[in-house]
Amino acid sequence: MTEANIDHRAIQHSTFPTWLGLVGGSWVGLIWGSLITAPVGIGLGVAAGTLLGGLWAVPLWGTVWGFIGLGRQRANAVREHGIALLKEDDPLALRVHALAARLGLRTRPWVGTMPHNNAYAIGANADNALVVIGQPLIDNLSEAEVDAIIGHELGHVVSNDMRRMGLARSFQNALVWYLGFSRTLQRWGRWILTWLSELYVLRLSRKREYWADAVGAALTSKEDMITALEKLHQLPDLSRFERQHARLMVRGQVGGTLLSTHPTLQERRSALQSETYMRRLPTIPMPELPAHSRQSEPPRGEDVAYARR
Repeated sequence: MTEANIDHRAIQHSTFPTWLGLVGGSWVGLIWGSLITAPVGIGLGVAAGTLLGGLWAVPLWGTVWGFIGLGRQRANAVREHGIALLKEDDPLALRVHALAARLGLRTRPWVGTMPHNNAYAIGANADNALVVIGQPLIDNLSEAEVDAIIGHELGHVVSNDMRRMGLARSFQNALVWYLGFSRTLQRWGRWILTWLSELYVLRLSRKREYWADAVGAALTSKEDMITALEKLHQLPDLSRFERQHARLMVRGQVGGTLLSTHPTLQERRSALQSETYMRRLPTIPMPELPAHSRQSEPPRGEDVAYARR
């Protein structure tokens, strides 16, 4: 799997199935909430009205504000997260762009650094993605290990994970917000649905980490990906900023429980060693290129995110 070119079209999952699942999940939550509310005080008519209103209000609110939030995500991160954007000819940016080209991304992502021992990717889609690498990782990891981390984040980009996670969070907020109009649901149903939706989002987060690890390993090697993860887990505890945005990070909240944002190091290492997810990545055969050509200019016709300042 080392030095493989991944068929990005086969893993660039549409967000439509995720959106449909979120709509269906919100409807199930609304129906359940109405059923437990009607017998205890508000009456069947009021419960039915609440349900009918929510069937369109929650999906609409979750979708509209989800995409608005995703559209603002990169600009907000640059303004609030202490990110230093790199010029497109910066050596690190060139490395990110070279790996992105091997994934078939036609728009080179923005690249930035931050002072934390972590990395993440954000953006509404691959055309306005931002890949952020912690400066301590650049200083202390080998080039191959940093490339594995970059590949992990690009795996999130090419798989549309950023949009799927953003919509999942937005729908969760919409459902909890809407059910908050009922005093009974605030007391019981809202609490239960909040936790159920949170567990779903966390499960989705853990699952996507395995796939992103597989992409990082395919672009470098599984040994480099494993070593990079091992070094990440030897670093100091997460900072307040990292805990606040743990779902975005390559290293998040780990405890081996349903409340973890990420799988444990052992779980991720085992998945890489056994190539559980790597074997399922569709690849395109490509002859080995000399090292200097990997940082050359992108193919003609490739779009450049920096040009759209």
